Amino acid sequence: MTAGKSWAAVTAAAVTVVFGWTEWRTWTASRDALPLGATDPRPIVYGECVLVLGNPLPILHRWRVRIAVRSTDPDRARFVFSGGAVRSKISEAQMMADYAVHELGVPARNVVIEDKSRTTVENITYSAPMMADSPAIKIASDTFHARRARMILRDESPALADKLVRARDYRPGEWGPLHAALVAFECYRERRAHSHSSRSSGGPAEPGH
Repeated sequence: MTAGKSWAAVTAAAVTVVFGWTEWRTWTASRDALPLGATDPRPIVYGECVLVLGNPLPILHRWRVRIAVRSTDPDRARFVFSGGAVRSKISEAQMMADYAVHELGVPARNVVIEDKSRTTVENITYSAPMMADSPAIKIASDTFHARRARMILRDESPALADKLVRARDYRPGEWGPLHAALVAFECYRERRAHSHSSRSSGGPAEPGH
């Protein structure tokens, strides 16, 4: 085998390993911070709520809307679009709702808008009253962001968190390079949080769960 072919084989193997690890990390994250048994597919419940978290980038918030729509039956669910006006005069929630109704066919009667929040914590805090009477709750966002939102909901409202059901945010191979970027960012974010916790406590932080 020539040197060129050897390097090609090594590169291909490395790419395969990175891709597999990325997909595994994303798959496991999609099942974190959920009640026991809520990681398995369940029949869609009439009146269930899908909370869709905003993002300033249209390409990302539209992806999140598509995740929301494929996670439920749009005719039977309530969609809470959450996100204030961050980089434009129109709120992220309104932009997502418009896309859902006009492009994806979500009935306008099933849409609720929360347009005050500017952080993930505020997404949860301001949307919680809109989800209180729902029999089941799904959070639609990219996988790691959705996991963080579920953790926040669990901390802020355990009763609502008990209603959580897994959304279909993870699909094998979907946006492969983006999955790798999101995993890399999540690793950076976790390392930064760990470092901050260590400095704040004056000692090593406990491992995250």
